[in-house]
Amino acid sequence: CVRTGDIEEVGDTSHLTFFEMLGNFSFGDYFKREAIMFSWEFLTSPEWLGLDPKRLVFTIFHEDDETYAEWSKWISQAGLNPEWRIFKLTDETNYWPAGSFTKGPPGPCGPNSEMFYWVGEGEAPSGPYTAEDYIRDDKAGNWLEIWNDVFISYEWQGHLKNPDRPSEGYVKVGMPDLPFRSIDTGMGLDRTATVLGGFKSIYDTDAFAPIIAKIQAIGMTQGQPLVYGADAEKDRAVRIIADHIRTAVFCITDGILPANNGRGYVLRRLIRRAVLKGSRALGFHSAFFHEVYEGVVEAMGDFYTELEERRDTIVETLKNEEALFRRTLEKGMDYFLEVLRIHHTADHIERAGGSWGRSARAINFGQDWIKSPEDYLRVIPAEKRIQIFDGERAFRLYDTFGFPLEVTEELAAELGMSVDLAEYEFQMEQAQELSRGSQDRESVYGGLSNSHEVSHLDAPETTLFLGYHSLTEQAIITRLKGNMVSLDRTPFYAESGGQAGDHGTITFEGTTHKVIGTTKSNNIWWHELEEPLTISELGKTVVATVDPDRRARILRNHTATHLLQAALRSVVGNHVTQAGSAVGPDSLRFDFTHGKALTADEIEQVEQIVNREALRNTSVQIHVDLPIAEAKAKGAMALFGEKYGNLVRMVEIGEFSKELCGGTHVKSTGEIGLFKIVSEASAASGVRRIEAITGEAAYDWVREQNRIIRESAHLLKSNPKDVLGAIERVVESAKEERRKREKAEAALAKGDAGETSEVHEINGFKVAVRQFAEMDAKIVSEWVDDVIARDANAVVMVSLVTDGKITFTVKVGKAVGAKVHAGNLIREIAKVAGGGGGGRPDFATAGGRDASKVAEALAQGLTLLRPA
Repeated sequence: CVRTGDIEEVGDTSHLTFFEMLGNFSFGDYFKREAIMFSWEFLTSPEWLGLDPKRLVFTIFHEDDETYAEWSKWISQAGLNPEWRIFKLTDETNYWPAGSFTKGPPGPCGPNSEMFYWVGEGEAPSGPYTAEDYIRDDKAGNWLEIWNDVFISYEWQGHLKNPDRPSEGYVKVGMPDLPFRSIDTGMGLDRTATVLGGFKSIYDTDAFAPIIAKIQAIGMTQGQPLVYGADAEKDRAVRIIADHIRTAVFCITDGILPANNGRGYVLRRLIRRAVLKGSRALGFHSAFFHEVYEGVVEAMGDFYTELEERRDTIVETLKNEEALFRRTLEKGMDYFLEVLRIHHTADHIERAGGSWGRSARAINFGQDWIKSPEDYLRVIPAEKRIQIFDGERAFRLYDTFGFPLEVTEELAAELGMSVDLAEYEFQMEQAQELSRGSQDRESVYGGLSNSHEVSHLDAPETTLFLGYHSLTEQAIITRLKGNMVSLDRTPFYAESGGQAGDHGTITFEGTTHKVIGTTKSNNIWWHELEEPLTISELGKTVVATVDPDRRARILRNHTATHLLQAALRSVVGNHVTQAGSAVGPDSLRFDFTHGKALTADEIEQVEQIVNREALRNTSVQIHVDLPIAEAKAKGAMALFGEKYGNLVRMVEIGEFSKELCGGTHVKSTGEIGLFKIVSEASAASGVRRIEAITGEAAYDWVREQNRIIRESAHLLKSNPKDVLGAIERVVESAKEERRKREKAEAALAKGDAGETSEVHEINGFKVAVRQFAEMDAKIVSEWVDDVIARDANAVVMVSLVTDGKITFTVKVGKAVGAKVHAGNLIREIAKVAGGGGGGRPDFATAGGRDASKVAEALAQGLTLLRPA
């Protein structure tokens, strides 16, 4: 199997992108009882794996009592306590698909049970062992998952919260039983071999030994001596290379080649990630990845004979891809470092308050003062380093230098940065707009359908656009391409300049076809239909009609965008220029150059100005075929995304706004209605983004705010106009109640220690013991600190039971430090109450599960402190 969903985990001791999987299924036959019985038998029986039951634990979905009972039966028969061997976890880890119990997606689903084997040092934990203990040890790599039983039981039913934004997830409607229940099991052969071989890491098995040996040998030949197991960072890089070479070799053997899409992209990503690790972490300065192939052949070629049979293809593919990437890496790295240099040089000059030349000379910052990521970490203090790498720059690395986003993320992570993915996606969307209509070749970004284009004999070379003055036109079908239709003339506005394309209908011969999008390429308008037409429809006469309501909403938002830009320049400054826009029927988005967030007052001023201009109902004048020099002389601004010739189209709104624009607009500003800014945020470094609504959407927003105020007033038993005062009174009342409670608790907690707690003289020091109940943990902590502050020759042992949750605390004064270890003491105290924990020699906390044993637990602490 090849799976890259866990690629970020690859490099630890257990995750792989290429692995061999053992599986078994049952469809409507046996279920949980039998599956668990078979699993236990295969894991523990001497006839099969013969694993020690004492080294096994099992996780289940926390609501799956049936699975708990079945595992308990077998664990109890082995003389073990099920409570210390079965752990109930959430659907994020113990449901299939992960998290689907709460989040979906729609489809078959069910709980699962995962099986883990102890690969840590020494014997597996015994005695009281909680889910928290298991999670801690699992994170430390002491438990290795080798098997998973999935109990497919239900159909998750629901729908997307927002069809336009699938990333927002689903709304759950129901989860009825499936017609029959199924079992899906998966056991990793690689992990099972690790367990049977007595290893802690998959990479210690003989499946990887020859590969790792080859990587070490390459290190010697490249002057980079490498000993696996001696350096954690280099070990991780070795494991990534060892895993990725297996995946790459088997993919190429199976006929997959590096590409920019599909399976080929997965392969390319893996090769480049491995080469990056070899270059950056191991210092391999020349091509090496094709040499690691020999280790794969040695480890697996005796059975997979095709690895040797296709040697030339594999080696040449790996060699070429690495050479390509090294060239890419060199150019991209230069740009990556240049971004860092520019940022920090500019940052220093700004802080120095000087000019570029004087400040640069003063601090001796040359052009190459950061020559490598290592230089960056050495030169720039941690507190001054960039936290978020600009998404636009990351996209340029991809678009210009062929740098995959994953590679930029890897480099950024090495320097403690994350990448602004929202801005990266925005830039990708802009690129997709530009690439729409790419014909006779596969586009990197998508765009128009790649199906074959068919043209009518009399098809004109361009489409006549009549949509500035008309919403309905008679036209002739001239071209077909998949479900895209071109007409000789059209009233439909094609997506461009940030304005969304029109929707509507195309009708002919009594049949109406819905248009769900309009784009253009090389002056040909393409109308996207829900269903494709046939070649026989070429040349037929149709009636093309734009959806008037949708167009009207777009007009309002587009003209409002012009007013918004002018208002921003008036309020914020003339440095504001458009850096992108998106004008649709429901809202508008406007990106503009500005170095900091707008204040609430500035946002309010901008809103007031736009609404004032709308209320003036100023006529919107369109100047067509205006000489560009004349337009500039009139003060016209250029809109983002537009290309201009000698003659331009200028949109003039009185003296307030003059812009070059090819979009559609209202006849007068009064049609905009209410304008409301709903958000202002960062879009990229030095770029802010405003989202706003107009017309019906703004009215709906006001109605919703009014509803919220009315309902809030009802809850507060107030009038809507008095709701703010009512909220202030509630908040102040809550603060006063808290102050009173804290004062009372503090008075109770800080009473005389001799009266409110037990104090014992033991071995030359004092021991204060106290039980607290239903009290603020902060107050208890202050009491503990106060006792030790007053007497350094004291030990404090306290318990706090709040809402059934038990917390033990032990603190040791400096004068007693040589006699008492807080962490060791609290571990024994917590055991009595069914818990566990630990900590530092001077301070430790622990939990418990049985509140009835609290007094007994503290008494045990006193017993341990008394001399034997």
